[in-house]
Amino acid sequence: MAHVFIVNQNTFKVHLEYMFAGTGASDVSTDFIFDPSVTVHTQNEKRSVGMMVDLARIRKGDKIIFFVTGIAKFYGVFEAISDFFVDPNDADNYLFNELQKKLTYRVLIKPYKVFQNGINEYDYLDSLNGLNHPYELCWSLIYRKLGGNRGCTMITDAEYALFLKRISKGNHILKSKNFTFDKENKTIKATSIEKIYSAKRKLDVTPNLYSNLLKKYMSKKAFEHYIQFITVMTLKSSNYTKILNNKKEITWIGNEVMCSFGEHRIDVIAIQEDENSVDISLIELKDERVSTGIIKQIEGYLVWLKDYILPFYLSKNKKVNVYPIIISDGVFNAKQFVKDRLQNTEKIIADKNWSNYNAPNVKFNSTKILHFKEENSKLVIE
Repeated sequence: MAHVFIVNQNTFKVHLEYMFAGTGASDVSTDFIFDPSVTVHTQNEKRSVGMMVDLARIRKGDKIIFFVTGIAKFYGVFEAISDFFVDPNDADNYLFNELQKKLTYRVLIKPYKVFQNGINEYDYLDSLNGLNHPYELCWSLIYRKLGGNRGCTMITDAEYALFLKRISKGNHILKSKNFTFDKENKTIKATSIEKIYSAKRKLDVTPNLYSNLLKKYMSKKAFEHYIQFITVMTLKSSNYTKILNNKKEITWIGNEVMCSFGEHRIDVIAIQEDENSVDISLIELKDERVSTGIIKQIEGYLVWLKDYILPFYLSKNKKVNVYPIIISDGVFNAKQFVKDRLQNTEKIIADKNWSNYNAPNVKFNSTKILHFKEENSKLVIE
């Protein structure tokens, strides 16, 4: 799968020379990650954790594209070679003098197919040249441009294929290990100068975030953004079948997937594709007990999925299974009448029949509900 990082001309040059991709919020301290007693404004914490989830979904081998603001061009393609890490937002933030910006959440990259010239925004996002249907447009980035504010956005496999098709036209692939950005000509340039990314301050904060999540849960504070982190990390691990319905390889993971001009977002989507079929799991997260109001919410997501995502796979003559999944709070220690009430609510949700959306080669399955709970000083999904 592929991810697009938003950079400017100066930061893009540094990214190329040191072979990394990063994002961050210079105005938000990272101290809360390492010390749960440190408090930050709720929205700032949510924003920071959200950016970490954006990078946590990146797996080694995923493709990286850069969008350069100011000149509104896309450049690529690079490949992720590390898991995400944190460089604390402090006076020692690595490469701050060169970047003139603190980028706290990062991943290392290497060249894949590095095209010399970028492709402008119109040619990738707006042009209908060679397209026959609305779903063929790059909606992930169109939605982001209208209402998103994220430094790293995933795109679908179809959108990545469109990018490759359009950027390769009349373009030249550079054969080198080292690159820089020519600001005058707005091109990527091969160079013989090798700059090594420092091995220091590449911090794995996964244990810290799990600890913060448990603290939020035990103190009954909002923590849906942390649940998104644990969900993405579970999907990336060998335990992904705790959430998904089969053991097929996960080929695509998306979080905060924008699915309308009204900025509606699906918490997490996981796609498992093989030669003959594709399973799409739409995962809705709640840091509280579920209510029947979620049925209408899921239905809206399924309609969008049917119109904008499924046609790509059906055009490849694949059978499609769609699985709505909810991960929410349970009632493991509640009184019996509370358990009975929740059980009844969940039965109504699980019994909702989505077969009216079925079509040739498409099956919409019933909703599966999972819960998280504290176990051995850790919050787990079961």
